[in-house]
Amino acid sequence: MSSQSILRFFLPRIVLGFLVGALYAGARYGSPVSGGLAGALCSASFISLERFVLRRNSGGFIRPLPFLAYFALRSVLYVGVIVFVIVVVNEAAGAGFAGVRAIDIIVAVMSVVGVILFLSVNDLLGPGVLFAFAAGRYHNPLIEERALLFIDMRASTAIAERLGELRYLSLLNRFVGDVSFAVAEASGGIHKYVGDEVIATWHLAPGANPPACVNAAFAALDRIAAQASTYQREFGVVPDFRAGLHCGPVAVGELGSMRREIALIGDTMNTAARILEACRDTNNRVLASEALIERLATLPPGVTRRRLGEFPVRGKERRLELNVLEAEGSRMEREPSRQSVNLVRDVTSRTCE
Repeated sequence: MSSQSILRFFLPRIVLGFLVGALYAGARYGSPVSGGLAGALCSASFISLERFVLRRNSGGFIRPLPFLAYFALRSVLYVGVIVFVIVVVNEAAGAGFAGVRAIDIIVAVMSVVGVILFLSVNDLLGPGVLFAFAAGRYHNPLIEERALLFIDMRASTAIAERLGELRYLSLLNRFVGDVSFAVAEASGGIHKYVGDEVIATWHLAPGANPPACVNAAFAALDRIAAQASTYQREFGVVPDFRAGLHCGPVAVGELGSMRREIALIGDTMNTAARILEACRDTNNRVLASEALIERLATLPPGVTRRRLGEFPVRGKERRLELNVLEAEGSRMEREPSRQSVNLVRDVTSRTCE
């Protein structure tokens, strides 16, 4: 995320924390300034804890934890932050540890449990989905302009056959986690996981847009490359992927009754899927439509564009103009993965024997 994006993300939440703390401390102790300071510090600490500790280390110790254990860990960390901040603020105000009252801890625990429960449900549904359902935003379908990123693991069938179902599922969970983290860092949302495929989306504003979706694709490549030794040690293979980028209008609305989701429907989705197929057909890692390139203000630094020309798209009369995107500094671009190809050859040779 850029410094401007980080500021837009942090500032409203810190202001909200200040207001909540000021209201609570002002009503109970007559010290809104101290309460506001404590609320702002807690809010900043919570955001930092989520973004730079819990999310960033999601590929290590934290990810394997079951839901309830992760819920408990989060709650303990949040309560610890609140107590620490109250102690620091009270010390600064000269109240000492005696300023931390039992009622403050009870209110803190109740608030934390509610917030963590909300965050946990939000994680299960996907960022923003819970709010969209609660507000009824897509109860009646809407047409929205979206940028789309389709990512598909290379040689997944061969890898699954080699590893077996259980180990492959562990690898897939690690893979989609790394890709999802890169998408979240680029302010995108995960629309859906479809087997070994990840579909991410961004809202598009009128005019030129920042290249967040392109950043996400190459950040995912670099994140996987940075953890290559871990993948190799645990699974004997470093996953690689193809990525298709496109944009346009999509119909967005609630879908289902027994199980509800926010669905994205339309020709734009189908075309993005065809672009992903074109990656395989043309042996390119990242392809982007000309329509998407025209909606971006610029490409990210270090990312180059090479016109592939018009490409026939299955099911469409008009050809689609595609571009090959490459990053000079990307570890995966410098060292293309040959392991997926080798796995395919291994499986093919064993099948023929």
